Amino acid sequence: MIRVSDYIADHLKAVGVRKAFLLSGGGMMHLIDALGVADLDYICGHHEQACAMAAEGYARQSGTLGVCYATSGPGATNLLTGLVGAFQDSSPVLFVTGQSKRSQTIRSAGVKGLRQFGTFEVDIVPIVASVTKYAHFLDDPATARYHLEKAIHLAVTGRPGPVLLDIPLDIQGALIDPAAQDGFEPDADASPPDPALMDKIADRLAQASRPVLLVGHGVRAGGAVPAFRALVEALGIPVVATQLAKDALPFAHPQFVGHCGPKGDRPGNFAIQSADLILSVGSSLHAQTIGYEEEFYAPDAFKIQVDIDPAVLGRGDVTVDLQVTSDVGAFLEALLALGRKPTDLTRWNEVCLNWKNAFAVAVEPHVVDTPEINFYEFADALSEALEAEATVVTDAGSAFYVMGQAFHLKDGQRYIVSGALGAMGYALPAAIGAAAAAPDVTVVCVTGDGSLQTNVHELQTLSHNQLNVKVFIVDNDGYASIRNTQKGFFAGNFVGASRDSGVSTPPLDKLADAFGLDFIAIDDRTSMAEQIRDALSRKGPVLVAVRAQPNQSVIPTVASQRLPDGSMRSNPLHVMSPLLPDEVLDRALNVTAGDQGQPADSPIVG
Repeated sequence: MIRVSDYIADHLKAVGVRKAFLLSGGGMMHLIDALGVADLDYICGHHEQACAMAAEGYARQSGTLGVCYATSGPGATNLLTGLVGAFQDSSPVLFVTGQSKRSQTIRSAGVKGLRQFGTFEVDIVPIVASVTKYAHFLDDPATARYHLEKAIHLAVTGRPGPVLLDIPLDIQGALIDPAAQDGFEPDADASPPDPALMDKIADRLAQASRPVLLVGHGVRAGGAVPAFRALVEALGIPVVATQLAKDALPFAHPQFVGHCGPKGDRPGNFAIQSADLILSVGSSLHAQTIGYEEEFYAPDAFKIQVDIDPAVLGRGDVTVDLQVTSDVGAFLEALLALGRKPTDLTRWNEVCLNWKNAFAVAVEPHVVDTPEINFYEFADALSEALEAEATVVTDAGSAFYVMGQAFHLKDGQRYIVSGALGAMGYALPAAIGAAAAAPDVTVVCVTGDGSLQTNVHELQTLSHNQLNVKVFIVDNDGYASIRNTQKGFFAGNFVGASRDSGVSTPPLDKLADAFGLDFIAIDDRTSMAEQIRDALSRKGPVLVAVRAQPNQSVIPTVASQRLPDGSMRSNPLHVMSPLLPDEVLDRALNVTAGDQGQPADSPIVG
C-alpha cells in the first residue's frame, strides 16, 4: 500500500519528469512530503504565478511534461495567469493543488451559494475548467490512478495543454494499491490525413509559382520540427514564421524569409502579401500574424490552413480556402511522402532572398545618436555574441516586439515567449524553468525594468539554485510600449508608464547586490558587444542592466489610424511605418520585374 501522494510522485518519475516547481503550503503537506520521499527534484519559487510560468518554461524547453504543485486557496488561484498562458500557448503542464479535507469543502456541504467551508478553501476546478484540457477534484482515492493517467495523457497528446488535479488533504494521505485500480485507456490515435486531400494539396503546391510555407507554434508544440525541416529541404519553398515559431528554422537558412504580422518585418510581410499560395501549418492565423484587417490579408493567395484544433479552424474570422484538421506532424510526413515538388521556384526564391537582405530590420532608420542604447542595437549584438545551443526567453512590451523582429536565431537555438498573453514578468520564471530542464545550456532572459518587477522575487530563486541564466534588463524608465501608445493616440497624456507618471523601479545594481548576483552595467554602445560576451562567459546567473532609450520606437510596424467615429483602422501588412515611397513599394512588390527589390538610392522614409 502507498499514499496517493507517493503514488503521484513515483508515477511522475516513471514518466520522465525530472523537476517539479512549487511554493510550499499547509494544504499540500502530503504532496510535498512525497516529493522528498521519492527524491524527485524540485525548485521552490516565491510566488505560485512564477512557479506556473517556470513549469511552462520547463515544458517548452524539454518538450515534455512540466509539473507545478501549489497549496489550496490563494495558492491555487495564484496559478491562474501561468496556467492560462500554458493553455493558450499549448504547453503540457500538470498542476497539482492541495485542498481542505473532503468533509470541509464546498462540494461536500451541498449548500447552494456557500462561498467557503474549509480553511483557506477555494473550489479551484470550476475556476480553471475553461482554461485546462482536464480539471478534476479527486474525491475518491480508488480513482487516483485513472485520473492521474488521464490528466497526463491529455496534457501531452493532441494539442498539448495544462491539466489540474485538486486533491484534498485526506485523499493525499490515503493508502491505495495502484496495481488494483483501473487505469486510463486512451482513445485510438486520430486517423492520418485523407490521401485524396493530400493529393489535392500537393497538386496545388505543384502549380503555384509563389508559394509560402507559413509555420506556426503548433509545429514545435506537436514535436514536428524535424518533419517540417525535412519538408522545407525537399520542396525549397520560402518560409515565413510567426513569432512563436522563430526557432522552427534558423534565420540564416536560405528558405527563411522573415516574420509576418503587424510587428513582423517587411520581408515576411512582402512574401505573404505577394504569395499565390499560403500553406499555413500549426498557426491559428491570429491578428498578430495576419493583421487586424482580414480582407487585406494575402489577397491573391489560395490559403490552406492545417491545425490539430478544430475550434481554431472553426473560428471563422479568416477566409481560408481549404482547412485540414490534422496532427501537423502526420500532415507534414504525408506531404513529404508524396515526393511532389512545386514548379521551378528559382525566381521566387531570389525575390524573397532579395527582400530579406534589402529590407532587413537592421537597415530601418533606428535612432542611434543618443547616449542611451537603442534596443535594436542590443538585439543585433546579442544575436552576434550568443553561441548555438542557447535558449532565449523574452518578456512583454518592447522586449516582445523588438526581439521578435530583430533577434536572429542560429541553428540549435531555442526561442521562448509568452505569445498569447504577452504576460509581463514571464521571462524570468520561464527562463528558470528552461534552465532547470537544460542545465548545460546558456539561457538568456531579456526583460524590461518594468516587467521584471512583477516577478522580481524570482531573482532569489535564480540565485539560490545558481542556474545558468543571464538576465538582460532593458532599463528604459518603466513601460516604453505604453508610453508609445499614449504618445501616439492620447496626445502624450502619460498615465502609469514612467517615473513622472506614477511608476518607478529600483536601482538595478542594488537589486543584484541584494540577491547576491553578479552585475554588469551596459551604458555605452562602444563597449556593449564586449560586455555582452563577458556576461555570457561567466558561470552561473548574471544580472545585466542595459541603459536603453526611454522613447524606443518599434519599427517597422503596421500603423493604425483613428477614424472620425473613434474606431481604429490598420494598414495592410505590406504597408509598414516608416513608410516607403510609393515607387519603392510598387517596385519591391512587382515580383515579375527583373529589377525587383530595394535599390540603394530608395531610402525608407518617415
